[in-house]
Amino acid sequence: MMRFALLLTLLVLATDCTPSKLRPQEATQGEPPDAALIRAVRLKSNRAINAHDLPALVSTMLPEMEVTGGNGGHLSGRAAMEASFANTFADPTFGGYVREMDRIDVSTAQPLAAEHGHWVGRWRRPDGVQIVQGVYLAMWRRTEDGWKIRSELFVTLSCTGSRQCGP
Repeated sequence: MMRFALLLTLLVLATDCTPSKLRPQEATQGEPPDAALIRAVRLKSNRAINAHDLPALVSTMLPEMEVTGGNGGHLSGRAAMEASFANTFADPTFGGYVREMDRIDVSTAQPLAAEHGHWVGRWRRPDGVQIVQGVYLAMWRRTEDGWKIRSELFVTLSCTGSRQCGP
C-alpha cells in the first residue's frame, strides 16, 4: 500500500508540472501583438522553473524586479529572486510552480503590460502532495531586449493535500 501511495504521489507530480502542461495559451481575438511576446516569455519562465534553470529564469526579469509572495513576504531585485529560487530548487520536496495567464492588458500610454492569472505550487510531503494555489498580477516592461517582468504580486487562496497547510 505504501508503494502505491508513493507511486501515486510521483504520478501526480509528474503529470501536473510537466512541460506539456506549460503550453502557451491561445491569444484572445483582438489581443495586441505584444501579448503573444509576453506569453512566450511567461512560457520560458515556467519551463525554467520546471527545469530548475536559474539563468533562463532570471533572464525573464528586470534587475529591479519586485515580488510580493503568496504569503505576503517581499523580495527586491533580480539577485534576491535568484537566491530565493536557488533555495527553492535545492528543496527536494519542491514539485514545481506553474503560472497560467488569464488575461494580458498592454498599455497604450507606457511600455508596460499587466498579466492577470492564477498559479499552482506543489511540494511532496510525508502525508501527501501539498498543493498551494492562488492568483497573481505581473507588471511587464518592454525593453530593448524584449518584454521583461518588472514586478509580481501573488495571493495564496488555498492549500490542500497536507497537514502542513495548517488548520
